[in-house]
Amino acid sequence: MLPAQALTTRSLRHLIRRAFGLSTCVLVFLAWSSAFSQTTSDSDFQVWNETSLIFPLIKTKDSAGRETDRLSLIVFGALRLGQNRMYPVDVRAGGGFDLKLNKHWAVSPTYFYRRTETIRDRKEFEHRLRFDLTVGNKWKYFSLKDRSRIEYRIRNSRSDSWRYRNKLTLAVPITKDGREVVAPFIAEEVYFDFAAKEFTTNEISAGISKRLSKSTSSEIFWARRDFSSGPFNHVNVIGVNLKVRID
Repeated sequence: MLPAQALTTRSLRHLIRRAFGLSTCVLVFLAWSSAFSQTTSDSDFQVWNETSLIFPLIKTKDSAGRETDRLSLIVFGALRLGQNRMYPVDVRAGGGFDLKLNKHWAVSPTYFYRRTETIRDRKEFEHRLRFDLTVGNKWKYFSLKDRSRIEYRIRNSRSDSWRYRNKLTLAVPITKDGREVVAPFIAEEVYFDFAAKEFTTNEISAGISKRLSKSTSSEIFWARRDFSSGPFNHVNVIGVNLKVRID
């Protein structure tokens, strides 16, 4: 007969695996259900992926002696498939820096080049400059993070534009022996266009983040993005993001 502690550990591991697997299946089901229900031209179903490589440049230690990355170089690429047929509608490549000012505040200037074809046979190109200011805090049972972003879009054959974006994220980590196993999260992001002088986009997302190894983390998510104008009224998304730290 197994000790009670062993039974508790085994049960916890089994519960975590089942919760992670069930949550992943639910997200996939929601996304594909949305895709099959979209029969009009005012919506789209898309699959998103962004992979980031993080190169620590400056490291510091906190009050507990734990090493953290103070300044990092980030190189990333993104691919988005859509048009309800898994066609590459958005391809991005860029990089930037992430600077942690302290345990709560961080700034991140980035640049990327973007090629899109949201509507079939209508290609668009742009350079995008972004500046992020992020504030966050972790409590015992949850964490909150708010990211403010200013971005300047240099667009081919169209006028340039400025936008402000604000994203609020709530995460509820599931821990074992004091270490995070998975972290379900929900988020909402709003876009304000300075030329239009109005909020033009609203995005709601939910997903799960998980550390795969000491240097690699991932998240799988579902999102719905609603627009006040443009080729679509809304877009439903399922996405997988990867972050790889290269020391």
